[in-house]
Amino acid sequence: MGKYYPMNQSYRKSYPLWNAIFLVAGITIGASELGLPVSLRHSGYLPAVVGMLGIYICMLASGILLARLFIRERQRDLPALFLKYLGKPGAILFNVSYFSLAFCLLVAYWSGLQGIFRNLLVVIAIGILVFYCLRQNFKLLYKLNTILTVGLVICFILLVTASLKPSHASLFHFADWSQLPRSLPFILCSFGYHQVIPMVCQQLDYKTRSINRALFVGTLIPLVFNIIILTVGFRLFSIDELSKAARLGVPVFVLLREHFNANLFLYVGQGFSFFAIITSLLGVSMAMHGALHDIFNGRKILKQWIEILILIPLFIAMIKPQLFFTVLGIAGGIFGNLMAGLLPVTPFLRTGYFRYLVLWSIFLAVFVLECVNLYNS
Repeated sequence: MGKYYPMNQSYRKSYPLWNAIFLVAGITIGASELGLPVSLRHSGYLPAVVGMLGIYICMLASGILLARLFIRERQRDLPALFLKYLGKPGAILFNVSYFSLAFCLLVAYWSGLQGIFRNLLVVIAIGILVFYCLRQNFKLLYKLNTILTVGLVICFILLVTASLKPSHASLFHFADWSQLPRSLPFILCSFGYHQVIPMVCQQLDYKTRSINRALFVGTLIPLVFNIIILTVGFRLFSIDELSKAARLGVPVFVLLREHFNANLFLYVGQGFSFFAIITSLLGVSMAMHGALHDIFNGRKILKQWIEILILIPLFIAMIKPQLFFTVLGIAGGIFGNLMAGLLPVTPFLRTGYFRYLVLWSIFLAVFVLECVNLYNS
């Protein structure tokens, strides 16, 4: 899942379609994509692409259904919407899922940074900088995020260029479809955008056709990005290298130096992983800051919650630095699933639209799969 935005933002003027498209695309693309080649290594490239297309369709469908509820109700945020359709338990479940998802993502991101630098002092220094900027000035963070995004794009282009080199291994030489289900929670984590649907609906004046178009195009961009990341990962790395990254708990692109035996690719791989993680970390932190500000109006208690928000996930990552892939699976398969799958589809089942039962069942199956994965681990 990508960046997180406050739940209660108001947009009163009309915005162009492209603004909503890039809002959806921007929040969807995040550090979760770094885990795709590693988490899908057991299934192979073709099953991975097919699984990604399937999850993409399900996530797009649930987003469109959620948008329908907003079009019908107008001017409601997500907790209020679920309160009406699913009662108080539904609203509580969404809020718990929202903050739990953000917390899990922060743990994963701090763990990923620990794996990239393998230097605790560097990670602590980054944590202090983020903590200070959150307390002081969001404008600084926005400028920093813009610079980091430019770096991310440059490193991404270099990675794609490197993957174009002739390779002896075929992308289709290995396929194990039986291993695909265990990776579906990771894929789901890379397609989360539902929290900005209220903003999209408001920006586009609740026009159904425009909203559907924004959701389709806005999620199509991350789909293409994810497939490119998968292709690059499977072309550049062997199964053994992907497995090594899983054991180390680091994004596989950090291992590019060993693959090419060149320092340049050490910096390219580290840079791409760092930029992807830190931009997502900043987005989640700023969004949680805004969400907590909506809930707690008192400045003192807000500062206390921000300390918990930043320091506890960092502390967990310091104690156990190899949580990147494990926590991403929990984030996508459980909390992201509740927010983006089970909860948005449930109101339609309760009102008699049982044709959506298959869609709801798929999300339930992914939820159960992740619970089984956690139990077995």
